[in-house]
Amino acid sequence: MAQRNILRTQPTPLLPAALLILALAAIVWFFALRPQGTPQMRLIDELERELSQVDTVEGRLTISLQDVTLEQELWVQRPQRLRTETSTGPGAFAGTIVVLNQEEGWVYSPALNMATVVDRSAYSAEAAGEPGAGSLLERMPDSILAALRGGSPLQRGATEIIAGRQATLLELTIPPGDPSFPLGTLRVWLDDQYSYPLAWQDSSNRTLRFSAIAFNREIDPVTFTFFPPPGAGVHRIDPKP
Repeated sequence: MAQRNILRTQPTPLLPAALLILALAAIVWFFALRPQGTPQMRLIDELERELSQVDTVEGRLTISLQDVTLEQELWVQRPQRLRTETSTGPGAFAGTIVVLNQEEGWVYSPALNMATVVDRSAYSAEAAGEPGAGSLLERMPDSILAALRGGSPLQRGATEIIAGRQATLLELTIPPGDPSFPLGTLRVWLDDQYSYPLAWQDSSNRTLRFSAIAFNREIDPVTFTFFPPPGAGVHRIDPKP
């Protein structure tokens, strides 16, 4: 009888192992939830997650530099598909159409009745400066993230309503040699839901601001194909290697 009671009260060898597993799981959970990196790196991660939810963008915007102001309509299918039509601007710019897709980049100037087309099948950021090969509006969200990743000092400002959406101001100090923005302060207002730039102003006083914008609406694929008007000249160039 005594021997039977001793056997009943002996601890099972599974209990310490189970406790050890629970302790290890708690440690893993703690480090998984612990914030990683600097506050700026965590902000960049958050912006990238939100921006990754954007498939399409449609909107109207104003771009100004010195005494030139352009009003444009914009369609974007990320990645590498864009169309802009300049509805208002000086005579040399009015009616200009830019169409970019994964195969070609077109710029049509009604003032010249000329369409320039570039092969984008081997597109790279280095070729984006070639006529028709790329667009600041195409690269804009990723250029801002790149400036943040480069360690540009950052200050967060107030929120305001732009194009009917809430946006938060970020002020970045752009260092020398940045490929997209001039040296100095860049002020950018990012959409609070998608982290897409709704407005920005750089140190050269170049400004962009949306007056209307919609995200993730279906866009007809034909939007990103260009057909030169009858009688228009066509000039084909290759981006520099």
